[in-house]
Amino acid sequence: MMNLNPIKQYADVVNGVIHIHVPEGFHAKRVELTIVPLDDDISLRTAFQQFLLDSPEMSDDEYIAIEEKRRHLQQWK
Repeated sequence: MMNLNPIKQYADVVNGVIHIHVPEGFHAKRVELTIVPLDDDISLRTAFQQFLLDSPEMSDDEYIAIEEKRRHLQQWK
């Protein structure tokens, strides 16, 4: 049976050509390609995507504190 795990990678189009590198051990003779253009144009982002990009990041210390509180609450259930 073939391994059907997808491979996702990004490639640059140079003079109308895309080079795709498959992992060692990949032996398929035919593949299906879906080519989607990537554009970092900020006007194409959804409002939610922009909200996430503009949101502050959580520090490691904040994350650890939240996890400790969750573990503490789990003990009382």
